[in-house]
Amino acid sequence: MHRGEDQSTQCQVSDAARSPFAPAAVPVVALIAALVRWLLQGSRNVYTAFSKQFYVPDPDLGTRLSSEHRIWLGLEICAVIAAIAVGLAVGGWIIRRREARLGAPASTLRAVAWAVAVLPLIVPIAAFVSGGRPAGGLDTKPAGAAVALVDAGRTGTIDAPGGRYEVVAHAGTSITARMSAGGDTFDARFTGGIQGNWNGDPRDLAKPVTAEVSVNAASVDTGIGERSKHASEEYLHSDKFPRITVTIDRLIAVSQAGPNNVGFRAHATLGLIGKTHSIEITGTLRKPDATAVARLGLSGEILLVKADFDVVIKETALASDAGDFDGSRIPIQVSLVLRHTGG
Repeated sequence: MHRGEDQSTQCQVSDAARSPFAPAAVPVVALIAALVRWLLQGSRNVYTAFSKQFYVPDPDLGTRLSSEHRIWLGLEICAVIAAIAVGLAVGGWIIRRREARLGAPASTLRAVAWAVAVLPLIVPIAAFVSGGRPAGGLDTKPAGAAVALVDAGRTGTIDAPGGRYEVVAHAGTSITARMSAGGDTFDARFTGGIQGNWNGDPRDLAKPVTAEVSVNAASVDTGIGERSKHASEEYLHSDKFPRITVTIDRLIAVSQAGPNNVGFRAHATLGLIGKTHSIEITGTLRKPDATAVARLGLSGEILLVKADFDVVIKETALASDAGDFDGSRIPIQVSLVLRHTGG
């Protein structure tokens, strides 16, 4: 009795496997796995990143980009897998009609269908193999570098020599724009060719202070290659306006935030896509101790800067594209490693 039941079950399985609609079941499985991965990621991202990095805690920089890269699936690739499943179902209907008309199996078409069916499985498998979110990993750079300044005083000091400090190419040096567009929130990072300097006396910040920093507009990295290219060429027009600049002409307020650590507000000018904009920057200026300098792989007199400001889209050359953005402002975060180069 049991043997008969087993044989019947095997026949049913065999019949199902021979069905021209059977290949469509494979991408359905792939789709379910991809959606599970998307939910586990927790980023709710629309687009797939094949080299996703995260901001992880750092004892000296606050956060830094992780060295690991992940495949972070987006909803658009899930839609592609779903389309393949539908296509194979339609193909199964065509194969069945063809076989009924010819009275013979369409072996080549069935083989092609199975080959196409297996391909979507690569997507969730590769994503799971690449790993999950690292401990403490964040999708976007945390805001809040600035210390609240409730008055317009300029009392604060750092035990470091006065003079010129220059930007150091380092993991702690970056300019990051928080973007919200197309239902997706992501960071656009600028790390290429960051140059600049800070001039002043950290021991007496009541004296004049100036600073400037610039970055290659074409270095924008949104985490997705095609999106980064579009941002560089269609929005920033990096071929015509190759540099983005920020120039500080004076400090408005300074407050001691801790030992060798001050909060500040400053007036500055932003140069973006051929236009200049008056902005106010808030941030912190800090001298790391010798242990931190060693951990950072640096030497000499070092200062660390974290600063924030907002760009009002309608006031910039991006005004005509304002409808492409989900908000009215673009928050910008600047992180700089500075080294003393002279008096």
